[in-house]
Amino acid sequence: MKKILLSIVLFLVILNAVHAVEYESPVIKVTLLNQDPSPARAGDTAEIRLRVENTGGGTVENLQVEFLQNYPFAVIDGPTLQNLGTLYAYQTAKNYINTLYKLKIDKDAVKGKHELKARYRSKGSEWITVTFNIDVTSKEFAQIIYVDKAKIEPGKETEMKFTITNIGSAPLQNMVFSWSEADGVILPVFSDDTKYIKYLDIGDSIELKYTVIADVNAQPGLYQLDLNLKYESLTNTTSTVIKTKAGIFVGGETDFDVVFSQSSQGQTSLSVANTGNNPAQSVSVRIPEQLTFRVAGSNSAIIGNLDKGDYTVVSFQITQSTGNFTGASRQRQSSQNSQASNLQNLASARNNNLRVVIDYTDTTGGRRSLEKNVSIQFRPDAASQTSANAGASRQTSFFSSWIFYIILIAIAGAGWHFRKKIIAVFSKSKK
Repeated sequence: MKKILLSIVLFLVILNAVHAVEYESPVIKVTLLNQDPSPARAGDTAEIRLRVENTGGGTVENLQVEFLQNYPFAVIDGPTLQNLGTLYAYQTAKNYINTLYKLKIDKDAVKGKHELKARYRSKGSEWITVTFNIDVTSKEFAQIIYVDKAKIEPGKETEMKFTITNIGSAPLQNMVFSWSEADGVILPVFSDDTKYIKYLDIGDSIELKYTVIADVNAQPGLYQLDLNLKYESLTNTTSTVIKTKAGIFVGGETDFDVVFSQSSQGQTSLSVANTGNNPAQSVSVRIPEQLTFRVAGSNSAIIGNLDKGDYTVVSFQITQSTGNFTGASRQRQSSQNSQASNLQNLASARNNNLRVVIDYTDTTGGRRSLEKNVSIQFRPDAASQTSANAGASRQTSFFSSWIFYIILIAIAGAGWHFRKKIIAVFSKSKK
């Protein structure tokens, strides 16, 4: 019995001694006070506040706290190791301190809870590690990739496509896309400028199609489109708006009409009209080498600039030809008789079609060429007609003179034959 009582007394003494030691010793406690924002978003930054407090009865000196950088967290704008100094016993007003860390969340962090680790120690003691769970949500981000068209022609319906891609790490929903052009030169037709997308998964793209027309009277040049995309994430109800710009050129090529005007005294005139919706600069007209026509003198003429709807007249000395355009071409033809003969036969079948080439600079600065076939009514000049008439007259005179001599010889022959017969008759009568 005495032994039992002695053991109880000894236990109580030891217990009191332990409590006394704890009461007199510091006890450090580290807790996560808050995070902002919560949840933290991948690719963004977050502020983490830790509370370090002394719940023991003794003072702790030279207390250090260090943030352990582990994926997906990294400390920015400050040191990872902080010296908190002295923390007094829990019964005083200076037994805790709040410390702030600004963290960068890796852009590829997946949605969920991630471990954040820190450690602490006091003077002369070992490091003690603590762990906290930080909520991380994926990054929602969409990109507008504009556009399959860089140029549209005035007055012409053009299909234009915008591609939207979810390049973030979280799905998107309730997306609204729209675009506008401040001057109203470019407008959608058959629909308004707004498209709705209910859901877009990670890495997916969607193509939005519009039919647009640029004003037929629009000045050629580069126009700015204002693009607007609004979307929501699946993790919260907040909306994000992306505003960006894109450029599109209004203008480009044009078209021409070439018609026969008149032909007199060796001059053939052609009317050239700009029938497209864009002006043309540095316009020139040339007659290329061809089998059925040739040009005496220059085969090209410079017009200058032609606005849409304008026209001008150019003239060339054009004559019909059964050979090639130049002497060099005739030499080439002599070595290729068979091929040239076939081409001549083909050209003869449509010998009233003159090939005309128009060279011009469009509104984008590009040099363009158009070839037109012009039906002309060829009329030879007076000199050629006079020469032809003179030749015909000489030929008629030539044939007339030969006929006269033939008739004369025939008459002479007939007279000689008749005289011979008369002499023969008289000779018989005398006998």
